[in-house]
Amino acid sequence: MFDQRPAGRPGHRSSGPESTGLRRWLGRPLLTLGVPALIAVLGGIALTSQAALAGQDAPEVACTLAVPADPLSAKGLATPYRLEAPCHEADAGSAAFVQATIVDPATGAMSVYNPLVVDAGARPAVPPAPPKLPAGAVVGLWFGFNGDQLRLAGDHGSLAAGRCVNGERNSIFGQFAYCNAPAVFTAAGNAIAAGKLKVPGLGTAADGRPCPSTRDFGLVDMDQSDNVTTTYLVLADGTTAQNTAANRAALARRGARVAVNGSDNALLDAHVFPALGCTPYRAPDLADAGAPATALALNELQAAAHQAAPVALVPTSDPMTQVAGKPSVAKTNLYRAGVGQPAVAAATETPKAYCADLLRVGPDRIELDRSLTVRAASPDPAAANSLFTFLAQRFSGSYDVLDCPRLLHTKNPVTVTTDAKGIVVSARFGGPSRPSASPPASAASPAPATTRPAAAGRQPEHGRASAPATTTEPPQTAVRTTEPPQTTVQTTQPPQPVRTATQAARPVQTGQAGPPAATRPASTATTSAPPPAADAPGDEAPPAADAGQPDLVVDAMRLKAPDPKASVTGTSFASTMVGVVLLVGGTIGCTAAIVRAYRRNRGKYFPEPAAE
Repeated sequence: MFDQRPAGRPGHRSSGPESTGLRRWLGRPLLTLGVPALIAVLGGIALTSQAALAGQDAPEVACTLAVPADPLSAKGLATPYRLEAPCHEADAGSAAFVQATIVDPATGAMSVYNPLVVDAGARPAVPPAPPKLPAGAVVGLWFGFNGDQLRLAGDHGSLAAGRCVNGERNSIFGQFAYCNAPAVFTAAGNAIAAGKLKVPGLGTAADGRPCPSTRDFGLVDMDQSDNVTTTYLVLADGTTAQNTAANRAALARRGARVAVNGSDNALLDAHVFPALGCTPYRAPDLADAGAPATALALNELQAAAHQAAPVALVPTSDPMTQVAGKPSVAKTNLYRAGVGQPAVAAATETPKAYCADLLRVGPDRIELDRSLTVRAASPDPAAANSLFTFLAQRFSGSYDVLDCPRLLHTKNPVTVTTDAKGIVVSARFGGPSRPSASPPASAASPAPATTRPAAAGRQPEHGRASAPATTTEPPQTAVRTTEPPQTTVQTTQPPQPVRTATQAARPVQTGQAGPPAATRPASTATTSAPPPAADAPGDEAPPAADAGQPDLVVDAMRLKAPDPKASVTGTSFASTMVGVVLLVGGTIGCTAAIVRAYRRNRGKYFPEPAAE
């Protein structure tokens, strides 16, 4: 509205000399304090917004994987799975992986075959050869994913034919799925009972304790027994091939690299076992001329047979087994059936009991082994600078996500120190009285910028560092299996390191990528000699890479991030604090300038109301 009041009426200001004087008297204090204060306010808002954006989680990565027809047959195993757009198998953050384990019911023999995944519409770099399956073979499939949510899609009834389980009704597990898995564990259990299959023991670690398993509270995280040990070869043009000795030799000169699934199983087999002087349980790889290979199913069989109490079984607090963020016994039992674990005993297997065992066992084992793991390469250099710091931050993030502080009325027992890039460089357990481990000299990072309670890994991821979301994803057709969960035994596989040609200054990440030692038997578990002792943690470089594969680069494991609500750290924390200070200070300064201008000029330009 235009001002239509007549000139001279009380309250009206003309544009004459008096108005010019008002602007001059008001302008001085506003220019001296108000303008800088306003700039500070704007700067504070900008910095605070930038820090807030930096602390946000990355967008969820959800992909669809098409399962080929008749997936449990030899032809189906050799038919590539299709990863639908916009996801790509060459993208480490959205790659999917498939693993098959086979039981010969006549002999009890176990074998492994890793079906290939290609982008939709793409051809494999080397077509897979159909495996030779034994008569009456029992075949199971397991899936892993480096993103957040992997939905299986059928092709000519493949989900029903494979008895595939993606989750519970419209709530998928997330990174994990399986087909016909309970039947494999049942067949293996029958072979064990008949004396046809002998699962090797875990062996003794260099720390004098039993080697860990996937059901050891010294290893598990917020969602145990997930993903697979499968690796693929990826070429520069984005095409893929099975990671076999023949394909490595044929494709090395074409720039092939090894793509790794960020899995608990690969962490155990390819990182923790070598650091502790342990040997994984393996079976012949039908795609790789019978070379010994590891597998999720073998790990779970070995854990079921030999893990001493307390035994870590998938809890109802596992984010992958929840529905809309709430515990689901039905979904947890479906998940357990896929990894050969018994159904939930609701009276005793509570989230609180899981947290209590995690707190009692986890920190003690991680700190006990730090002189061994601090010298080992980090599975994810973007999350931590050694295996020790990786395990420490992984435990801490899991402890928080599982709500253990509230359930046990305790604080997180782990404090980590990060550098300016947010990489964990040291960790302390149980308070300031316990010493902090130093990072290995060869993996040294910039000077620590801040010390804080440990938060998320990568995304980890696990690390991608992408956080597993609760399973409220898009609806899909999930096929239930009719077999009840089976008590099983597990096996693990050996690390097979591959040297990286482009990251010579950084520890090589292995996801069992290289060829296994030809002289090592596939069916025995032995304990190798422990690593040489160092005078102090950190003065020995991580183990050298295998010189046998100089032309292959191995991806980091990209383990899932354990804490989707990770606190802002490092430079993000500093930016947030500076932004808050500038925002508050600028607001106060701007307000003070306006008040000062009003008080100094109210007698002349803001007349007091006339007395009655």
